[in-house]
Amino acid sequence: MSNSATIRKMTEIFNNHDSNALIAHYADNAVVYDPLYPEPLRGKEAIEKDWTDFIRAFPDIQSEARTIIENATTVATEYYMKGTNSGPLATPDGELPASGKKIEMGAGIFSRFDENGKIVEEHRYYNVAALMEQLGLTQ
Repeated sequence: MSNSATIRKMTEIFNNHDSNALIAHYADNAVVYDPLYPEPLRGKEAIEKDWTDFIRAFPDIQSEARTIIENATTVATEYYMKGTNSGPLATPDGELPASGKKIEMGAGIFSRFDENGKIVEEHRYYNVAALMEQLGLTQ
């Protein structure tokens, strides 16, 4: 399976809200950089917790991979997501109660793959301030 095909499959898995299946596409020592966290997520356990927490916070979340660009080891993906915050939202400072508010946002993710087709490094880009505003957490 090509790396871009893996990203398409992961988008489908994400839309089915299956964090266990998502994590199968990461190497054991994978590192994820996410603007919400001051430090990278290191290892499958931390990454799986992040996916599980996000899906719990937005149990109806749906994502569309709008653009996928691939080179030898890296896939750049432009996403569009929407969902409702009906579960607690995990943040580095603790959990925030569900707001009941809907979100819509774009995101970019750069995923670097190893020779076995597993993600070893991922960089996520999205507007955290706009997300917090949609959730009613900023003025």
